Amino acid sequence: MTAHRRLLKAIHLYLNMSNRERSSGHSASPDFRRRLFWAGLAASVLLAAAALLYLRTPHRSSRGETGRLSIAGVEAGYVDSQLCATCHRTIWETYRRTGMGKSFARVRPGGLVEVQSKSGDYYHELSDQHYRTYENGGRYYQRRQQTGFRGAETNAVEKELHFVIGSGNHVRSYLHRTPDGRIFELPLSWYAENGGLWRMTPGYDRPDHDNFRRQISGQCLFCHTGYPEIAKNSDRSGTPPIFPGAIPEGIDCQRCHGPGQAHVAAAQATNGERADIQRAIVNPARLSPDRQLDLCMQCHLETTSFRLPSSLVRYNRGIFSFRPGEPPADYVLHFDHPEGSGYDEKFEIAGAAYRLRISACFLASPGSLKCTTCHNPHDIPRGAEAERHYTSARLKRHAAVASPLAAIPAHRSATGCVSCHMPQRLTDDVVHAAVTDHLVQRRPPSRDLLAPVKERSQTETTAYKGEVIPYYPPTAQDGEDEMYLAVAQVRQGANLEQGIPRLEKAIEKHRPKEGRFYFEMAEAYWKARLEEKAVVARETALRLSPDFWPAGQETGRPRRSE
Repeated sequence: MTAHRRLLKAIHLYLNMSNRERSSGHSASPDFRRRLFWAGLAASVLLAAAALLYLRTPHRSSRGETGRLSIAGVEAGYVDSQLCATCHRTIWETYRRTGMGKSFARVRPGGLVEVQSKSGDYYHELSDQHYRTYENGGRYYQRRQQTGFRGAETNAVEKELHFVIGSGNHVRSYLHRTPDGRIFELPLSWYAENGGLWRMTPGYDRPDHDNFRRQISGQCLFCHTGYPEIAKNSDRSGTPPIFPGAIPEGIDCQRCHGPGQAHVAAAQATNGERADIQRAIVNPARLSPDRQLDLCMQCHLETTSFRLPSSLVRYNRGIFSFRPGEPPADYVLHFDHPEGSGYDEKFEIAGAAYRLRISACFLASPGSLKCTTCHNPHDIPRGAEAERHYTSARLKRHAAVASPLAAIPAHRSATGCVSCHMPQRLTDDVVHAAVTDHLVQRRPPSRDLLAPVKERSQTETTAYKGEVIPYYPPTAQDGEDEMYLAVAQVRQGANLEQGIPRLEKAIEKHRPKEGRFYFEMAEAYWKARLEEKAVVARETALRLSPDFWPAGQETGRPRRSE
């Protein structure tokens, strides 16, 4: 047995001792005292190892110890998207006003009109905490406090607002960035419903919410911004989500058009030919219908935001490595609940493409119904113009039946198609936001779709338990996909009992060289309280992927209480 194994075994022995054993050392046997001595020594060594690990983990700004910063994907040719405005000024200006163009922004003096126009004070009864969002000297802050003895303020925390995430069409949440580049979501958000209201951030309407501790991941930024400045390879799976450099405001052009460096170079060349300039960038209109739809499904195909998981980015890919035109399965695998498991009618904030794909008209017209059938990604109509635009798009698809239907009294009195066939409704996961349901229906549901919805609080006992199935692609393509599907069973504990032997079998069959599969195996063992097996699996993960810091960071942690 290696020294490392002895250390881990001693730690597990110590952590699994009962309180009675730990408190009865004066009368314990010599063997027990010997074991207690070694366990205590192991704990001391563990503390030293943890300190060393902390120092080795890249907590500090990447401008210093972790190397120079560059735009994520710079090797592939991604550039500062401001360059696009040089030649495409009109499109640039209209796109900036779309939801995607406003999905992420720096907080500027006077920039949060919702703070000026409506009180940012809110009392959260479930956690008995008072929140206030306010401006002071051109800077914005969010403060939490409770009322103590004799009405005195107690348990106060205050953080500055550095970024806004969300366009404001439905919701705006606020982010705080620490000096080392970690980004945290704040507990109070602003919602556009009913003229604007302050309520808890999605997932926070519970007594034991995360408060100021919910860290923003790379996948979260991927769908709200462009390509941030990061250290090389720091967006790989398992790396700490640290963003110390510049972060673009909004999703930029290259998310759909691909890296722009070659295109810019061709346009700036003195003898550049128009055909060469066009070939140097992805034009989504020239992609196949499936690949066009994939561009939208990068961020609008979330099967659920609740525990499942909904997707897994392949371990050899960075978060920001998707390239327009490539099959998305080369980058990410999507998963779902099985039909009939009680989740067939789920309606969530980032599931527009998911809902569209189960529409009868989508299924009956493969390749002809895309997001761009109705949406111009460069410009969004509003008000009466929007009603005319979306109605016109639908009538073009249904010209043969439009005239007979127009004679029906209900259709004569209607102002458009959308309000009945794609009504707005409150979502299951962001309960204060009403968005368009992209499930095209012959008749709208009879219930009140805007009636208040109580936020669903997930716990270990209330979360979904059952099989996780592949969604997109709908079947496992090869042995690696088989392993990812097995990982999906155990990642968030949805199908732990059947998932553990399934992942064991997949690993035994395919013998992966990627340590992260063994780390997932170790995590599953730990959840099932199979600590000895967890130690062995984690050792294998570290041996195969020694730079995968979560595997080392989790070593020797206490047994889970659930």
